[in-house]
Amino acid sequence: MKRILIYITLCLAIAACQPEDDIFTEKPVTLGDIKLIRLRADHQTLLPDGKATMKFYAEAYNILEFPGYTPEYEGDSAIYTPKMVRDTSLIPAGLLPEGLFHLVDETGKEYPDFTFSTTDATPRTIRFYLKAGELTSDGLEIRVRELPVIRYEPIEIPVIFHVLNYVNKPGVATITITSETVRKNIARMNDVFNGKVTTDPNGGDARITFRAAEYNDNGVLLEVPGLHIYQMPSDVTFTKDEEFRAFVFGKSSLMYDYKNFLNIWLINNPNGASSIVTLPTVIDDLENPIPGLNAGALTNDFPKQATDIGFFVNISNFLNPFQSTDYFEISTVMARYLGLLSTQATAFQGGNLVDGDTDYCPDTPYYWNDDLSVFKTDSTHLFTSYNVIDAYSYKNSVSVDQAARIRLHLDRCPSRWMWKSRFAFTGKREDRK
Repeated sequence: MKRILIYITLCLAIAACQPEDDIFTEKPVTLGDIKLIRLRADHQTLLPDGKATMKFYAEAYNILEFPGYTPEYEGDSAIYTPKMVRDTSLIPAGLLPEGLFHLVDETGKEYPDFTFSTTDATPRTIRFYLKAGELTSDGLEIRVRELPVIRYEPIEIPVIFHVLNYVNKPGVATITITSETVRKNIARMNDVFNGKVTTDPNGGDARITFRAAEYNDNGVLLEVPGLHIYQMPSDVTFTKDEEFRAFVFGKSSLMYDYKNFLNIWLINNPNGASSIVTLPTVIDDLENPIPGLNAGALTNDFPKQATDIGFFVNISNFLNPFQSTDYFEISTVMARYLGLLSTQATAFQGGNLVDGDTDYCPDTPYYWNDDLSVFKTDSTHLFTSYNVIDAYSYKNSVSVDQAARIRLHLDRCPSRWMWKSRFAFTGKREDRK
C-alpha cells in the first residue's frame, strides 16, 4: 500500500509540472525577422476580358547563419575547417503580421486584394512587385494576351448515360440515377466548357452545349432524357474494367450509334479506375494530322472497342466525387474524350515533353508530380490551377488553347461527329446520320 501511495504522489507531481497548452504562445514574427520577400502568381498570362483574374501570393523568408565544418582529408585523416552556413527558410504565413505586404505594379499602383483583372485589350507586359517595409521583391512579369476572336459556331452534343444496374444481387449495390442527377452533370459540363463558373486567367469558351438525348437509338422517346437503365443479368458479376468493356462491346443495345450519340457508361466496379477513356482513334485526313494524336482512317469495322465511341465512369466516383484527395470531375473525362492531353510531365520512359510542353496548349503550363509534391514549371508560379486536366485543380475551366484543341478534334475526328446529328432530339429517321 505504501508503494502505491508513493506512485500516486509522483504521478500527481509530474502532472502538476506539465505546461498548460492555453498559455503557450508562438513568438510573433516582426519585420526585422524578415530578410527576403518573394512574389508569386498563379499564371503567366491573362485575358483582358474583365472576368479573368490573376491572383498573387506573398512569401517571406528568414536567413539564418550557423557554424558548420568542411572536411579536408589527408590520407586516412580528416581535418574539419570551421565555416558559417547560411540557410534561407520560409516563414509560415500564419506567423506574419497582418497588413505586412503590399502589391504594386511598375507605376506604383497598389492592389490591396492581391488580384489583377483588366478590360484594356492592349497586349502588354506588366511588372508587379511585393513590398514590406523597406524590402522590395524582384519584379514578376505578367503578360496581358490578346483577346481571342471566337469563330466557333455553337454546337450541341447529344449525351446518353447508360447505367449498368444490378437488381437485388447480394453484395452489389443498386445504382440509383435520377433525372436530377443527369441534369446536374450535364449542367456542370456546360458551365465548365463555356467558361461560366471560373475566373481562370486564361479561361476559354468552347461554345459547346451538352444536351440530354430525348430519344433512344431506335427513335423511341426516353422516359427520362439522357438516361438508359440496363438491368444486368443476375448471374453476371464483373470485377475488372476490361470485363465491363468487353460486355458493353458485345451488346448493341448498350452502344448507341456514335454518329448520333455520345455514350457514357456508368458501371459499378468498386476496385476499378474512376474512368476509362481514350483519345479519338480515327481522323478525316491522314495527311493532315493533329499534333499529339495517334489516329488512323475510319474503316468499315469501326468501332473496334467500346471506348472508340464513348467512355466509362465508375458509379462510386460519379455519385461521390470527393472520396479521393484529387476529386473526380466528369468534365475532366469529357475533356480527355474530346482530345485534351495530360498536363503532367513525367520522368518515365524519357518523359513526355515536346518543345517544352506536354499538351500542345501553350496557356496550360505543365506540372511535375513526384508523389511528394506538385508544382508548375518554374519557381515563380504556384500550382493554383483552374483547368480540368490539371490534378489538384479547381477543375472548372478549359483554357483558350484547350478550347481550340477540343474544337479541332470535333471538326476532324469522325467518331466525334455526333454533334452533326439532330436524331437524338427529334427521333426522326430523316435526322439520323
